[in-house]
Order: sequence, then C-alpha cells, then structure tokens
Amino acid sequence: MRRALFQGLVLSLLLVAAFAWVRFDKTVQVEIDGQPRAVRTFAGTVGGVLSHIDVRAGQHDLVAPAPKVKVKEGSRIVVRRGRELTLKLNGKTRTVWVTALSVDEAMDQLALRDASGAYVSASRSRQIPLSGMAVEIRTPARVNFLVDGHVRTVVTTKATLKETLAQAKITLAKTDKVSAPLTILPLNGLTVRITRVRAGVETEDVAIPFQTIRKADSRMWLGDTRVSVRGVPGIKVRTWKLIYTNHRLTARNLSTVKTVRKPTTEVLYYGTRRRTVDDLNWSALARCESGGNPRAVSSGGTYRGLYQFRMSTWRGVGGSGDPIDASVSEQTYRAKRLYLRSGRGPWPYCGRLL
Repeated sequence: MRRALFQGLVLSLLLVAAFAWVRFDKTVQVEIDGQPRAVRTFAGTVGGVLSHIDVRAGQHDLVAPAPKVKVKEGSRIVVRRGRELTLKLNGKTRTVWVTALSVDEAMDQLALRDASGAYVSASRSRQIPLSGMAVEIRTPARVNFLVDGHVRTVVTTKATLKETLAQAKITLAKTDKVSAPLTILPLNGLTVRITRVRAGVETEDVAIPFQTIRKADSRMWLGDTRVSVRGVPGIKVRTWKLIYTNHRLTARNLSTVKTVRKPTTEVLYYGTRRRTVDDLNWSALARCESGGNPRAVSSGGTYRGLYQFRMSTWRGVGGSGDPIDASVSEQTYRAKRLYLRSGRGPWPYCGRLL
C-alpha cells in the first residue's frame, strides 16, 4: 500500500513538473546589435531573459521592450549597445553616444544625413566598433575670393584655406598677401581678399558689402527663410605706389581707387505663417530620440517611449501607466502637450528638429 502511495506521489510530482515545463518554457528572439538569436528560457520578463544569456545593458544602451515587460513564446527583444563617437563637425569637436551600427546610421541619428556633399572621414558604410571611433564631417562651405578685380566663389569641403585656393585655381606669388591665415578651416560665408604685390606697385581688392532686402512670405513658416537672389559683394581696386629706400619699404601712397564691380543685393524671404503644434516635425523628433521605437527604454530605465519621457514628466502632462504601453498617437499627444508647456526644452539635443 505504501509503495503504491509513493509511486503515485512520484507520478504526481512528475506530472506537475512536466506541466510547469510546458507552461513556463518558451523560445524568444533576441536581437543584439542586429544579430538575431533564439533563446530558450523560463524567464518571465525581458530583464530575466537578458540575465539568462548574460547580457547587461549599460548607461548608453537601448533595450526594447523595457526590462520589466513580460515575455511569452515568440517575443522579440532588441538590444542596441551604445557607441562613443568623437565627432568633429566643421572644426568643432564633441563627444556623442549613438546606438547606430554604421557611420551612415549614426549620421541619421544625429540628424546629419541630409548633409549632401559633405566630407566624411570614414566610409558611410563602415561599422562602428563597440570601442567607438572618431569621425570628422565637413559640410559644404561657400567661400568668396576677391582677386584680380573679380569675385571668385567656390563651394568646398577642404580642410584648409590653402587647399581651397588650389581648388579655386588661384596662384599666389611669394609677395602676395592673403587676408586670412592659410591654415584656417573655410567656413560658410567666408570672404577672402587677395592682395597682389609687385615691385613698385601694390593692387588691393576691397569688398563692397552687399545689402539685403527682406520680404515677408505668408506661405512660409515663421522662422524659415529663403534666399531668392544670393548677395555678392562688389569690388573696388586700390592701387598703391611703393617707395623703397635701401631695399626697405619707406612709403606707400594711394594712387587710384576704382570700382570694378557693384555689389548684388540679396533678396531674402522670411516666413510669417505661425506654426501650430500639429505642424511640427514629430516624426523627426521621434527618430532622433528613440530611433522611432515607441517601446524604447534607456538602459537606466529613466527615459521611456517614443519621445523618451521621464515618468514624472509623463504623468505631469496627463499620461497614465508607462509611456511604452501607450499607443503612438497617445505618446505624440502627450509630447505635444509637453511642448505647449515647455517648448523644446525637454529635448535639449533633438528638439531642434521640430
């Protein structure tokens, strides 16, 4: 009798264990930096699954869904590990963190993808290692040279003014003077004066500033501008007579001043149409903040959802529960309310895209 009871108890335990195995055993898909893998686990949450495969999210990593979200058979978990970029943009260096896998994707996250014609020091298809990398980006700059009585304009991504002179096919003699150091990075709108110096005579090109006419356009958004006629500086040429004594310059006398080109007036249209909150570019903000993932959570769990709300901020604009559990339309509605209350301040980097 006891033997039969014991066998029955063992059989019951085996049945319970088998039931538990069937109930709690599951296979989930985990994608880490674009590499998918199937994981068989008993874990009940995203965090539990990641602990099971010994993956620990860092401060700059992105995990979606959030670690506390429950998982079931067939659930998908995405982990993007942060990568440190030393970004030198138009001569200014700063450090940024991205979850992008390639340089091209990083430019997209940093809202630099539209920098058409930009110089990028690394191939855009290059993979960014976990250790990070340095990237230099130079966006096209429009540079005006006042030389030989003409305005010569070039669009360049060269690293120095010296290289830009070569691009513009301007040759300098040893005695010539340049109004800016040849080692500077040419930035957009730079005007450089070339002074030709020859024995006994010096000719100097002087810029005549152009005027700008501003015209209102009710079809354009307030804050937007459009140049319909680009301003070009005029040129007047000064000729100097040089007097040397014992091979030293002792006098420099102005001989003539001649205007050889009148400036072209710039025509600038500015918008007067006021934006409503619905006219702002919310999709661009979402791509920058969360990669467009409504369930994105920062590694520390502080920032959540499509627009990376703090929980206190989310509740402050009428949100309930967790932002990542809300629909895209609900998250966008709360983001609009936050904008009406605080402007772009809650998104110090990505807010410029609105």
